[in-house]
Amino acid sequence: MSGERTARHDYADEIGAYFEGFGLPRIPGRILGWLLVCEPPHQSPEQLAEELGVSRGSVSMAMRMLQRNNAVERVTVPGSRRTHWRLRPGFWLDEAAEKAKQAREWIKQAERGLDVLADAPPESRRRLEEAKEMYTFLAEQYEHIETLWYEQRKK
Repeated sequence: MSGERTARHDYADEIGAYFEGFGLPRIPGRILGWLLVCEPPHQSPEQLAEELGVSRGSVSMAMRMLQRNNAVERVTVPGSRRTHWRLRPGFWLDEAAEKAKQAREWIKQAERGLDVLADAPPESRRRLEEAKEMYTFLAEQYEHIETLWYEQRKK
C-alpha cells in the first residue's frame, strides 16, 4: 500500500466483508468500497492494486465483475494513457431498477408454479400465491423508488 493505512482503507475492507457476507467475492467489494471514498474518484488498476494490497490480476478479475454489474465505468484521464475506473454515476438508482426486474421474474416463476398446481388444493398453492403476492408488492415498490428518489432530492 502507498503510505500508511487509513480509515478509508478500513472502510474498503468493511465493504469487502459486507460483500462476502452475501456470498460474493471480497475483492470486488473492497474495490467498490475504495471507489466510494478514494481521491481522486478515479483510479488506475495499478493504484487499486497498490492501495488495497492485491495483485493486478485480482483487480482485473474484480473489475470485470463490477463492470458486468454496471457498477464501474472506464474514464479517460488527461495526460494519462492508463485505464482508470470510477463508480458509475447513477449506479445506485439502477440497483432499484434491477431489483424490480428480478421481482418481475420471480412473479413469472410463481405463476408458472401455480400453473403446475392448477388442480391442486388451495393449501398446496398457498406458498406460491404468497411468493407471487410478495414479489408483486416488491416490484411495485421498487418501480416507485425512482420517482420518490427524485422528489426527495428536490427537497
